[in-house]
Amino acid sequence: MKKLMFYLLLAGAAFAQAAEPVRTKLPLLDLEHVLAVLVYSVIGIVVMVLSFAIIDWVHPRDIWGEIADKQNRAMAIVFGCMMLGIAIIIAAAIVG
Repeated sequence: MKKLMFYLLLAGAAFAQAAEPVRTKLPLLDLEHVLAVLVYSVIGIVVMVLSFAIIDWVHPRDIWGEIADKQNRAMAIVFGCMMLGIAIIIAAAIVG
């Protein structure tokens, strides 16, 4: 019985050691990654503004007039959700 317990403990220790992930030290601030984040952020913002301009151009009503002047909450919610959906698509395209 003692031999069996010894082998079980030995196997458990070996399994725990093998399951431990290998840790590598990553640099805290890599210029290449920071530059990539800035470029992708600018591209995402530009695409977002262009998509809103296209939606504003295609839509038959004045979006800003409806939301700001007439206080149309329903239109604000619809266009907010639409922009959120476009932002999710842009983020998924950037992440890959």
